[in-house]
Amino acid sequence: MTTSPVQSEASDQLSLQHAICERKAEPSWRVAVCFFLLLIGLHLTAGPILDLPNWHVDPSGNPPFQEAMAWRNGRMDLPQRARDTALFNEKFYSVHPPLFAIISYAALSLGELQGVPHGQFYPPWYVLAIVIPLPIVGFWAFNEVLKSAAWSAVLCGYWIIGTPLLTALLDAQNGGINSLNHILANIGLMLVAGDLLGRRRMWPAAIGLTVIIWSRPHLLFFGVAAIWIARTVSHRRTGMTWVIGAMLISVGTLLLLNYAKFDNPFESGYRYIYDYRPNSFLGSRFYAHGLFSPHFFPENFWTMNLVVPQFRLSPSFLTAERSEWGAAIWFTTPILLVALFDASRWWRDKAARPLILASFAVIATFLMYHYRGASTRGCHFYSLDFLAVWLLLIAPWTFNGHRRWITLICLAWSAVYFNLIS
Repeated sequence: MTTSPVQSEASDQLSLQHAICERKAEPSWRVAVCFFLLLIGLHLTAGPILDLPNWHVDPSGNPPFQEAMAWRNGRMDLPQRARDTALFNEKFYSVHPPLFAIISYAALSLGELQGVPHGQFYPPWYVLAIVIPLPIVGFWAFNEVLKSAAWSAVLCGYWIIGTPLLTALLDAQNGGINSLNHILANIGLMLVAGDLLGRRRMWPAAIGLTVIIWSRPHLLFFGVAAIWIARTVSHRRTGMTWVIGAMLISVGTLLLLNYAKFDNPFESGYRYIYDYRPNSFLGSRFYAHGLFSPHFFPENFWTMNLVVPQFRLSPSFLTAERSEWGAAIWFTTPILLVALFDASRWWRDKAARPLILASFAVIATFLMYHYRGASTRGCHFYSLDFLAVWLLLIAPWTFNGHRRWITLICLAWSAVYFNLIS
């Protein structure tokens, strides 16, 4: 009886997954060396772009930082209006999720004790809170899935320098809050997916859920996936308790903050942010169709999937255009295509299937959002809402044989492209 190519491919994948599960833990020295080499590689490739010594938080462009200062003064409202703040009962309020405000509150309190100038987020702490966790959680998550420190370092580097995460880091140099929320959410997504696709101890996933809900609330779909996995896959009785507890705490905090600001736990305040610019591009879209509408689906689907990157000749080099339409994820991070033609494998996996279905729900949400996720960045920025999960899901596919070379080619292309637009 002959075996079809499709059956052979599926058999290879199942054998690979079984081999990964059976791998013994690598020596600590090997893991440490691979992580150290990852840090060196990131310093050489991304260091000149990110310029970490000059990172700082500009309070005027960061409402959650202003909110943290207001909390320290016993208030909820902001001292002045900034972009994307809500006017309610003649007071200004931040409408952003609370995680960066909580981090800022801690930084301001510690700074006061250590003599940091008033109202300043001490720059080294800012880098420590935002940048340093990325290689740590990324390397840990890939190693949870693959149990290979060397290849985990490669894929973690891909995640940081070969995706829109690099452009988010660039924008976060002066405290851009939208990019900060994406970065924090990616830290959480790595904790969630790395644990659920790995050893399923569940408390790392619970921490990750709190991080993502407090930075990108619509990502709570991954909380639903975590509950499903804890119920059907995890053998630890406390797993469900960890996950449900994290969901209750994180969602409950959002509801309490909404009530404190807007007298309604289900009022986020977003509908008040365009009252001073109703005729702007986003304001007119909101007043015509609302924050979410099927009306936006065709345009958002186009920007996510079909926009081809544009280039122009410059005096120094070929330069990628940072067009208002961005560029589709399949052109900028082509390794994601693996998630489509490797669907038969992840669909059979009881942990992978709920995670990727949750990512589809997240995608459907931002495809109906009034902002298309692509501006002058030259990429599709909202793909950061699911990209970390997809990279972990496809990691076993990239692990052996010729697939490693395909992955390295994709990594080289993506790293060059995001370097050009950054």
